[in-house]
Amino acid sequence: MAALAAATALRVGIFSAAFPFFTNVDEHKHVDTVLKYARGYAPRPGTDSFEPQMGQLLGILGSPEYHLAPDLEPPPPPWQRPPGAMLKKIERAESFLGARANKEAYQPPVYYLGAAVWLRLGRLLGLEGGGLLYWLRMLHALAAAGLVLLAHHGLRVAYASDSLVPLGVPLLLAVFPLDALFYVTRDAVSPLLAGGAFLAALRVARRPESGTRAYALAGALTALACLAKYTNIALLAVCALLSARVSTSQRADSRGAALRLLLLWGLALGPIAVWLIRNQLLFGDPTATALKARRLGWEPNPFSAWPAHPLFTPAGWLAFVSGLIPKFWRGELVWRQELLAWPPADALYTLTTLLFLLLAAAALVRGRDTRASRVTEAAAFTLLASSVAILITLSLLYVFPEIGNPSAARPWFDHGRLIAGALLPFLILYVRGLEVATTPLPRRVARPAAWGVLALVAGVALISELLLTRPVFLSGYNAFHLP
Repeated sequence: MAALAAATALRVGIFSAAFPFFTNVDEHKHVDTVLKYARGYAPRPGTDSFEPQMGQLLGILGSPEYHLAPDLEPPPPPWQRPPGAMLKKIERAESFLGARANKEAYQPPVYYLGAAVWLRLGRLLGLEGGGLLYWLRMLHALAAAGLVLLAHHGLRVAYASDSLVPLGVPLLLAVFPLDALFYVTRDAVSPLLAGGAFLAALRVARRPESGTRAYALAGALTALACLAKYTNIALLAVCALLSARVSTSQRADSRGAALRLLLLWGLALGPIAVWLIRNQLLFGDPTATALKARRLGWEPNPFSAWPAHPLFTPAGWLAFVSGLIPKFWRGELVWRQELLAWPPADALYTLTTLLFLLLAAAALVRGRDTRASRVTEAAAFTLLASSVAILITLSLLYVFPEIGNPSAARPWFDHGRLIAGALLPFLILYVRGLEVATTPLPRRVARPAAWGVLALVAGVALISELLLTRPVFLSGYNAFHLP
């Protein structure tokens, strides 16, 4: 597991270094917000203008290759051009940013606080400019490696030693092609924070007699995850499930369990409530997202119009699911205006996801699993379903403009990175469904067959990622070509 975690960190680090700044998924906004927090910023109205140094960073390091037409050759990087050309590019970048506000500046603070500390550590090590920004991305390599170790440690307790899950899940985590790990975004740490909160909650559910520290850890991690990404509030559904289990457990004294649950919910909801109340007082909006919605041209969608939403039609639901699953697996980066996606890989991700989740659900309903694994899978389904429900609810809240993503033609959030916090529960169910699929085979064949399918999926994920990003590695703007 240590070797697998190290390989995970190496893979994420190499791909993070290969992608130039700034990607097409709002990376400049996230970098700017980290810079704000690094200087002691606290979100308040009127503080969403870009930092002065962002013009220089965008002008020098910004690659045109994400949006450049495939038939055009990119210009040389600014550091390979005469000083006058570099100054002009910086001036254009400053003009571009000066006319805009950072739509991420008021978002929840946990990721940006942690990344700001990491950034300041990089400065202490003498890093500046491009080296400092790539250092910022390396934080995600540590998060990905940590999740591999955390998953194995947490799952070997819930599953017997002969189960595929405790080894299969870390293997898929090590090669999971989610490209949000490769650029600066709070989506990159959601899998670790939400996964840690999920496993901490499971520990309490499996052992209701646990001490106050276990309950406090579950509550605190839940708050951290939710204050890194609002969509992680799906964890509250898991907390509700474990609370019901603890309340009906014969192993926990009722008064002590009630006090420990009160501690858990206090630590989970208290910090979130403080942040939401602060936003309400300062912005007149608990999540401080109303301004972002207005700037994007999203209009409120009245509740009476919800039943007519395209999501509630077979064609709309099919389009939503067929978009969400591949994006959950591999992300949404483009290169030369082309999505970094391979249709056969997307088909494999979609078909195996639907099949294995269905089989895992059937096994859970039949109730033949061990008690610990049943609790784990019930909680995993709860978190995954709640996460998707949040995306659906967000899609219903707004009327979207003709141009954008979402848009009037596709009025839904099918961005899988928004629910990356459900990655660990998803892979638990995915590997469990694969295990169920191979169970009818003879014993001597079942396990090799399961590992064969896992190796196939992992191989397709890794090889397709390498082939799709080959032009990215050749970019003159990435970390391998910095002066």
